[in-house]
Amino acid sequence: MKALILGAGVAGATTAFLLKREGWDVTVIERDPFVGGALRTFFHAGHPYQLGPKVYYGYSEKVFKWVNRFTPIRRFPFELRTLAHEQVDEDRKFWTYPPHELDIPHYPRAEQIKRELAERDNSREPQDFDEYYRQKVGPTIYDMFTDHYSKKMWMIEDNRHFDIFKWSAKDRPIESGSREAYKGSFIGYPIAPDGYNRYFEVMLDGVEVILGNGTAQWYPEHQAILLNGNEIGYDVLISTIPIDEFWGHCFGELPYAGREFHLLVLPCKQVFPGDVRFCHYASPLDEWTRVTEFKKLTYHESESTLLVLEKPCKVNKLYPYLTKANMAVVDRYLAGLPTNVYSIGRLGTYKYSTIEQTVIQAFQCAAKISGKQNEMEGEWRGIGDVSMMKDRKEAA
Repeated sequence: MKALILGAGVAGATTAFLLKREGWDVTVIERDPFVGGALRTFFHAGHPYQLGPKVYYGYSEKVFKWVNRFTPIRRFPFELRTLAHEQVDEDRKFWTYPPHELDIPHYPRAEQIKRELAERDNSREPQDFDEYYRQKVGPTIYDMFTDHYSKKMWMIEDNRHFDIFKWSAKDRPIESGSREAYKGSFIGYPIAPDGYNRYFEVMLDGVEVILGNGTAQWYPEHQAILLNGNEIGYDVLISTIPIDEFWGHCFGELPYAGREFHLLVLPCKQVFPGDVRFCHYASPLDEWTRVTEFKKLTYHESESTLLVLEKPCKVNKLYPYLTKANMAVVDRYLAGLPTNVYSIGRLGTYKYSTIEQTVIQAFQCAAKISGKQNEMEGEWRGIGDVSMMKDRKEAA
């Protein structure tokens, strides 16, 4: 039996491995000249980095052990810092994010915030992102950390644009206890200097991989993909490319937010303090959304350090716009797939999937194709399903 897979990222490569071990003949087509997608590690001035920090983060022990088996993960404490937005520029400071109860008395607008927190009314079901956060943390904390950041990240004028929004919460809206983010999770980064690259080498070992060969066209009536004038047939097709692109945008093109990545090497061993590994910039005064010091993830040893600065743009497809209208279009695309064609992964489902969720999707897809249960049986959860999470009850 022949399986043809479009895309060699986490979803495509993991599915290829699982089908190959069941005896399938597997071919993977990847438009880039490398495998790994967004998880690929590159090097600049000797420093390993990625296009955006792909920290492993999840709550499933099974999935963590699976990834760790092929790419050993160094677990570490993880804290987030955000340069908050303030009405007076000199009041702008870095604070723990999510907002921490111990910091609130020290915020520039502390008394106003205390009143707003005391007056919160969560009796109504929020209708959009803006209303959700105002109810959870009050208008001032929302203004400091989330309102302007979200508008900048998504390049929008109004956060009411998002009527699907609970995926955006990080742990509890107001944290207590330790300052670690994602409490109770498996969080870390590969030990190897080349990051997750080894994972893809193992997943694709023995699989035919066609790299950097342009855009593939789907011909369902022929059960084939046309690539550079050549037809490649299949019994089963798994696509991990954007679902609208796969269908030729026949129901409309779906929007994405992207990023420009700017690399900066500095002549010092370290910039960020303690367990801070990257920082967010909430104000529209700053053009960056995030800055990552990669040696704080990779533990690379050097007399210099590498920062990767991220600026929102539309030139690549990284973050789907989760709205009910967009998901209705996605549902039309997915509903039209033949029974032997699957669309998975962040781009294939148009969802804000983590590495953990994408691995589980691949296992679920392989189980459907093979008709056999596998080691991830029962681990599946969708976006927004917090049933496997230990410390995100407030986000539910």
